Amino acid sequence: MFEKLKENIINYIYNISKQPVKLNVLLQANILFNEGMKLDGTKLGFRLRAARAYLLFLVLIHLIIIPTSYIIHELFAALDCHASIIIAVIFTAFLFGIFNYFKEWTNDEVSKMRIKQMWSLHFPHFPYDEFHVEVSNIFEKAKNEDIKHVDLERYILDHLSA
Repeated sequence: MFEKLKENIINYIYNISKQPVKLNVLLQANILFNEGMKLDGTKLGFRLRAARAYLLFLVLIHLIIIPTSYIIHELFAALDCHASIIIAVIFTAFLFGIFNYFKEWTNDEVSKMRIKQMWSLHFPHFPYDEFHVEVSNIFEKAKNEDIKHVDLERYILDHLSA
């Protein structure tokens, strides 16, 4: 259920290209993703729709805020108005931080999804979960040996088959 919800969120807030990603770009993205680096969506063929991301985030956050506000309303009614203002300012700053985390999480998820899609296109006989680290190591080795882009796929497949 969570995976389906995540997929629907990603499809709603991201514009994802139908065009395949070149092998070299896929391999570079795989290395960066394995190292935990932030990926450029334009190279992998996706773009954030900011208005939709804000709208979805507001809907999701209100699903949490409204019930919580009904629960703690009595506490805020008893507080001094100055304390309520300070808490509101802190909460607003907290929301902006959560939105940035939400944006980064969705970016990581769509990057992983896109890498896995393109992986199945370029390496259909080698599952991503089992071979992504090994292919990164082979690609690094190929870069050190100055293997041409034309021979790169054959070089990687030869090393995976061995």
